[in-house]
Amino acid sequence: MNEQIFVLATQKKTTNHILHLILSVLTGGLWVIVWVIVAASNSRHNSRIQGKMNHVLSYKLQGMDDVQAYQHAQEDQQRNASNKRKAIFVIAVVILVWLYVVSQ
Repeated sequence: MNEQIFVLATQKKTTNHILHLILSVLTGGLWVIVWVIVAASNSRHNSRIQGKMNHVLSYKLQGMDDVQAYQHAQEDQQRNASNKRKAIFVIAVVILVWLYVVSQ
């Protein structure tokens, strides 16, 4: 098994629903708000982790070894982060230009 896959799998979070149920009963249902927030947060976190695992596994299925698959996944992640920064910069510039034009 790929070491990176194992590391990612150990980072998944679980929600202790029994504990949250008991706390909800003891607080007259007020704890349900916290329960929903925790469950949603854990679900989003686990989805991101699963996405990373699937990304590495897709490279493994192409015949790459563990190191190559991890390097390609890291490069993809860096490329995506760079593209997001560029998009945010372009959006900020467009907004500033629009504000300048509207104020004239």
